[in-house]
Amino acid sequence: MGDTGLPHIISIDAGNGMTNAVLAKPNGGIKRVAFPSVRAAATGDTLGIGKEFELRYDFVDWGEHRYMYGDDAIAYARTGLERHQGAGRYGDEFHRFLIAVAIGKLGISAGQVDLTLFAPPGLFSQAKKITRQRFSEAGGHVAIKFRRKKAVKWQYNEPTIWPEGIGAAACFALDAQGQPANSGVLAGNSIILDIGMYTLDALQLTDGNFNPESLQHATWEKAGIRAHILDPILRLLKKQSSDFELLTIDDVDAVLRQGLRGEGYILRGGQAEADIQDVLDKHRQRYAEWIANNIIDGVFDSLRGIRSLILIGGGAVLVGDILRQWYPEKLLDFSDSATTKGIDPVDANCIGGIRLAKMRLQQYT
Repeated sequence: MGDTGLPHIISIDAGNGMTNAVLAKPNGGIKRVAFPSVRAAATGDTLGIGKEFELRYDFVDWGEHRYMYGDDAIAYARTGLERHQGAGRYGDEFHRFLIAVAIGKLGISAGQVDLTLFAPPGLFSQAKKITRQRFSEAGGHVAIKFRRKKAVKWQYNEPTIWPEGIGAAACFALDAQGQPANSGVLAGNSIILDIGMYTLDALQLTDGNFNPESLQHATWEKAGIRAHILDPILRLLKKQSSDFELLTIDDVDAVLRQGLRGEGYILRGGQAEADIQDVLDKHRQRYAEWIANNIIDGVFDSLRGIRSLILIGGGAVLVGDILRQWYPEKLLDFSDSATTKGIDPVDANCIGGIRLAKMRLQQYT
């Protein structure tokens, strides 16, 4: 997509586990990309013997270095793998790298980008400040080159940054054009749980507006999918076979995503293989219990006085069916509202970010 004179409206949730990005298409639809938030140094070397005899993977030239990223980095870089995790990562070089890769994969090659980003609500004030500072120091011009393609460039000004969860709320409150939906779905008190790789975030809303008094119960670090599902499964696998000793949480996560696509939960390492579906079910049941005991019951008083509970993020797919059994009248599904039908909980923040951007841009036209 070249320079049309209008800004490219893009919303990106570059999380600890996955980078999810959504582009508003000129015809009113959206385009999305998603890839694991990992990278590794790459050479791009070739023997020149043809694609039939050499591994094929994508890489990008970013700054002074070359990287493979996402699933290719997990599959082919057994050492030197970098993960995008921790509270201090917002706006840093790796964060900006993931954002640039996502924008390039969305097809942007020139022009101005109106960029929306997200940060955990409990870390929001500091993350917003440092992200804007780091983007400003890096300058507004971006260039990145993908394998066998010309370098692509674009510009963006100061990014718009929202607390994680606000995007999901916007999916209910605004339609696809950024206009108020007036559905009343968010009337009263609501809780949005964003279950990610590293953190679990809780956003409390009153009539669709964020309640800042709940910030002390907003973000739990090291309480996400990694600590409760991936790490326990990896420890078990390493006890089963020496061929699994070199596996990482990224290998487990890749098989988990493979299984969710209906392609089976078989993990392979060397001559060993294991079907992890049963152990996954065991740990996602335990994780759902932990969320219910410590967050829903322990912090939010078993949802007394709460009209609706909304689950988003990668963990929503893993524990949503279990939590629905325990809170059937409270759990609000995206299929329950006309403005949210067809939205995957993993994409809720990004799609809501697009709607918030459209609403903001309409105010200046």
